[in-house]
Amino acid sequence: MHLLIALVLTLWQAPPPLRGSRPESKPPEKSAYLAFVDREFIFTVEIVKPGVPIFNFVSTSDKEFNLLAKQVRLTLENRTTPGQFFVVDTGNPKEPIIVPSVRMRPKSSFGVRLQGEFGSEKEALAAKITIGDEEFKLVPLSSFDFENLVLKVNRLNLASPDISDDWRVLKLEVIGTRGPALQRPRSRQFDAP
Repeated sequence: MHLLIALVLTLWQAPPPLRGSRPESKPPEKSAYLAFVDREFIFTVEIVKPGVPIFNFVSTSDKEFNLLAKQVRLTLENRTTPGQFFVVDTGNPKEPIIVPSVRMRPKSSFGVRLQGEFGSEKEALAAKITIGDEEFKLVPLSSFDFENLVLKVNRLNLASPDISDDWRVLKLEVIGTRGPALQRPRSRQFDAP
């Protein structure tokens, strides 16, 4: 009887089955779907229509961060373009809130539209996000892999004292890379003679 109860509980907590299987393929070079996933942050960018990216984050960190729109940069066909503003949906399409930054609170998630000079691009080669002295590199995903990631992320319990249980049950994997942010060279100033 105990074995049956344990089996039922395990199946009840398992992620939903995939809608179909697909052969393993190499990741796309560019896509309308980009992601970064590790145990502290999950970032996604989805280009929902030409030139209109939606940016989402999940923070499992105990710290608070301020993220400027210009710290989110999309690598398009032949250029890297920073965001200019975040557009927050208020429920009234005529009255969105346009802000230069968002606060990433501990153990929270949020989604905004990223406004910038993205032209009519439908896909991106990559995206980079700088927070403090770290840079997060998002990678292109197929729509299938992106949808599966979203299903898993939506099941995360951010109130959990140990998020590693959710990672194990949902079978989340690290996507993208995280490293030190490159310091941009400052222009040298010369004293007038």
